[in-house]
Order: sequence, then C-alpha cells, then structure tokens
Amino acid sequence: MLKKFFELTLLLSMLILGWATLNSSALRKTVELDQPKIENLELEINPVETKAHVIVIDPGHGPWVNLDMEPIAPGSEVMKRKYGVGTTGVVTGTLEREINLNVSLMLRDLLEADGFRVIMTRTDHETISSNIDRANLANDNNADMMLRIHSDSFKDSNVHGASMLVPGSVGYAVDIVDISRIYGEIILKTLTEEIGMKNRGVITRTDQTGFNWSKVPIMTVELGFLSNPDEDRLLSSSDYQTKLAHALYKGIVKCFSQENASP
Repeated sequence: MLKKFFELTLLLSMLILGWATLNSSALRKTVELDQPKIENLELEINPVETKAHVIVIDPGHGPWVNLDMEPIAPGSEVMKRKYGVGTTGVVTGTLEREINLNVSLMLRDLLEADGFRVIMTRTDHETISSNIDRANLANDNNADMMLRIHSDSFKDSNVHGASMLVPGSVGYAVDIVDISRIYGEIILKTLTEEIGMKNRGVITRTDQTGFNWSKVPIMTVELGFLSNPDEDRLLSSSDYQTKLAHALYKGIVKCFSQENASP
C-alpha cells in the first residue's frame, strides 16, 4: 500500500513538472515572438538637403546694336542703349559675341556637372535682352553670383591681359559692392594664374547699367584684348577657350569654398 502511494506521488510530481516545463516553453516562445528582431529594424534617416549655388552667366553682346534706351540706374534720368555688338578680332576677324558665348557654354557645363544651378541669359546669337532685364533675371532668381563674360579692345594693340570690372555704390548695387569685389578678385587671380596671362586688376565702374540694377553679387570678366594680335589668335582658338572656361570654373568654386563664402 505504501509502495503504491509513493508510486502515485512520483507519477503526480512528474506530471506537474512536465506541465510546468511545457508552459514555460510556450511562454518563452510567446515572449520571443512578441519581441521585434533588432537586426530587422530599419532606421529612417533624413538626408541633409543642401542648396545648390545659383550662377547666372551672361555672355556679352548680341547680334546687333539696340538703340533703345533704358535708365542707367534706378531713379536715374541718365539713359544708355540696351546693348551693342561688341568688338572684333584685329587679325582673325572673330566676333566678340562668339568667344563670349563659347566660353560661357563650356563654363555652364562644368558648373552643372559640379552641382551648381546655372542660368544663361542667352544660348545663341539670335536674341539678347536688355541690361536691366538680364540683371533682373539674376535678381528674380536670387542668384549667388552673376558673371558677365566679355573680351576687350583698345586703340593700343600692345595692351594685353585680363581684367575684372565690379560695381560701385550706385543704385541697387550699394549692398553688394564688397562681396562683388571679393569674388571678382578671386576669379581674376585664378584666371590669370591658370592661363599665365597678365593680371590688369579689378576696376570699379559706376556707369554700367547691368551693375547698377543688380541686387546680387555681379562682375564682368574681360578675357583679353581682341585688339592685340597675339591674344586675338588665342581667344579665337577653341583650345584656349576651353582653358579659359576651366580657369573661370575653378575661380567660381573658390568663391564658394568654406573660407571665402560670404556670411
């Protein structure tokens, strides 16, 4: 009798232990199923959005002289014609507008490939808007820079080299005089060093309609003198135009590097 009691007690203990084990396993599985697997979690990362610098490139001069007049500055009674045809190579006969546009289009491509947003005032020789309209194109797009690209001419054929024109404190330009000069100096220095040409310096001009109507940093680069036989031949060369475009591109990039960026 006592033996049967112990046997029943042992059997009952085993049943209780088995039941507890099964429930513990089931509970453990339930807990494991309810817990997300860490390795499967995906973190949502919002990339930092960066604003592309907006550059307006203005290839100087058009297909004909526009004798229509416009105010030289906001509120001014002094009037100037809207644009002219530019100069011509003394040896090659190359038109300035062609050189300006060729360099500008190559510069556009270089800047866009580097993430800049580029706006052209013209991409052909068919039409060109007035100086005020081109300045307003940059103003309306809140451009970080407007670069006007020209070639020079002078009565003395020995004069050569590149120069940079920047605005004075006239009209809307009063607020962008300093930064325009800073950018102009950087671009001109880079251009002349890269090409190996004479640096004729930065010149302040208060008689430029496009300058006086500009609310954004603006400058005009003179790439060389078509009145100089040697520079005329160079400026008319596609290889040299490519070098000019690359040098201007490097100068613009330097303007917006961390150490030169405007506050």
